Amino acid sequence: MPIETLPALQRIGVAVLIGLLIGLDRERSDLRGSRLLFAGVRTFPLIAVAGALPILLGAAIGPLFGLALLIASFVAIGAIALVSYVRSTALGEVGATTEIAALATFLLGALAGGGQLILAGATGVLVAVLLASKPRLEGLSRALSAEELVAVLELAVISVIVLPLLPRRGYGPWEVLNPFEIWLVVVLVTALSFAGFVAMRLLGERRGLTVTGIAGGLVSSTAVTLSMAERSRGADVMAQPVAAAAIVASSVMCLRVAVVAGVVASGVLPRLIPILAAMALVGFGAAAWLGRAAPADFGPARKRLPNPFSLRRAMTFGAIYALVRLAVRAAQEYLGGGGMLAAAFVSGLADMDAPTIALARGGALAGSWRVPAAAIGVAAIANTLAKLGLAIALGSGAFRRFVAIALGAVAIAGAIVTAAIYARP
Repeated sequence: MPIETLPALQRIGVAVLIGLLIGLDRERSDLRGSRLLFAGVRTFPLIAVAGALPILLGAAIGPLFGLALLIASFVAIGAIALVSYVRSTALGEVGATTEIAALATFLLGALAGGGQLILAGATGVLVAVLLASKPRLEGLSRALSAEELVAVLELAVISVIVLPLLPRRGYGPWEVLNPFEIWLVVVLVTALSFAGFVAMRLLGERRGLTVTGIAGGLVSSTAVTLSMAERSRGADVMAQPVAAAAIVASSVMCLRVAVVAGVVASGVLPRLIPILAAMALVGFGAAAWLGRAAPADFGPARKRLPNPFSLRRAMTFGAIYALVRLAVRAAQEYLGGGGMLAAAFVSGLADMDAPTIALARGGALAGSWRVPAAAIGVAAIANTLAKLGLAIALGSGAFRRFVAIALGAVAIAGAIVTAAIYARP
């Protein structure tokens, strides 16, 4: 069977690009270190082509021929990588990243040769990013404590092992308590919090309080507020920049709520986004105004944000989410929209993710997202007021004043827009 020229060239082209992308990083790795690598910017594209050609030839000549050639080519590439590894270890150099990358490049080339261009390209980009991120990943590994490493493994356990075993049916009143859905929410929220925690560790806490506020807002804006309130008591001159960091964290919380709600039920966003946007804009504006007089070097933070994941926290959040969802459903059943708003306010004082997901997952009320969106807005306002209270109770005088004015303005902006959303049919 003759090979079609254009599709074959597309597959070869994707294979070459994958090899070139990986080879560029390996070439830079060669320049960065003292070790001479056996493959670089030219060899890796050739390895990828060596993986693609057997697939194309198999389609033209026969599947058995293509399979035999693919196996023989892989063995040859593997032998070259093995010789390179043995020589490097004989010289006292430990590490097989380039050799393993060569084998992965060959397989990605074969995947591209088989016509899986998007999958091969996306995986190639992922491999290249992983290789290029070595300094940051090593820094993260050194920054994580043994306890935090155990937390990563526990997160993997609840995601990969526990979740698939849970029943996928409703229990309790109105059958709203679905173990699989509840634990899926726990996994998603925990993973999002942990991603923000990792981002903060990768960025570094010495780059400024604003960066800490942004990254920390993805983990827990309440924890950021507590940390900044504690720091404000050390020196009055730092009251303004640490207040800005706390306000930024609360503003980022609004963006997080929009993402969480959109993932659960995108239909709520048209009515919810105006509320969250108003709160975020007021918060970011106040933080920018406060940050103008901040010193250039904030110095290291006294207290790092704790790792947001532990099995106890995950189970506690799951219980809170289940209770909130039950309360929201009961309020919807017996009290209508007003009861839902009251339940959202009480829930928002303690946590923001649980009421957001419960209200969004509950769906539109009477065919409209008006009440659920307003209820999430009420929860956001309550959460903002709770952090305002913490700042007043634990912070210094100047810090209390700055945060009270800013978060008060954020809550007022949210209340105005929420009232407009709720009033509009």
